[in-house]
Amino acid sequence: MREYDLIADWYPSDRGISVGVKEALTAVAPLPSGSRVLDVGCGNGFPITDALVKAGYRVVGVDGSRGMLARFRLNLPETPSVCGDPRACPFVDKAFDAAISWGMLFHLTPSDQATAFASVSRVLKGGAPFLFTAAEIRDVGDNDPGITGTMNGVTFHYYAIPDYRTFIDQYGFELVDVVDDPGVSTYYFARRKG
Repeated sequence: MREYDLIADWYPSDRGISVGVKEALTAVAPLPSGSRVLDVGCGNGFPITDALVKAGYRVVGVDGSRGMLARFRLNLPETPSVCGDPRACPFVDKAFDAAISWGMLFHLTPSDQATAFASVSRVLKGGAPFLFTAAEIRDVGDNDPGITGTMNGVTFHYYAIPDYRTFIDQYGFELVDVVDDPGVSTYYFARRKG
């Protein structure tokens, strides 16, 4: 994502050292050490990928920003990462025991979010947890243009859909829990069926 390339140097100064860590570790806690976790939209690897690696998981990061991945590779040189599009995860079917997508899906249009859901579903094993953050607005229309916001002077697009439960069910997941953190985000804990 080109916008993240533009803020890759600035981004770490704006993020806390624990954002999403508790939620990510909770999502994968039932899995044994050494399980394979896909971090979709891994950015620079901090703090989530780093925490997962330190907890004993084998993490692979995927991100569309070359600038963020360059920092990821400096921060976590022993952790594999791939420059790729979450709408077409470049991995074989059922390769991962879990997936985390923190702060990425809402940058995709609703139709692209659906494609990303299908792609993540394809690479997860049955029973795999999937934690993602997203924005849900009940009365948003199919052709909603989304909203824009800025980070460090760079414009970003954000999109919501009316109900993530539809995507969760349609793409082979079951909803485990939803946590709304007012002013921050909504966290969805899902699990890949069968």
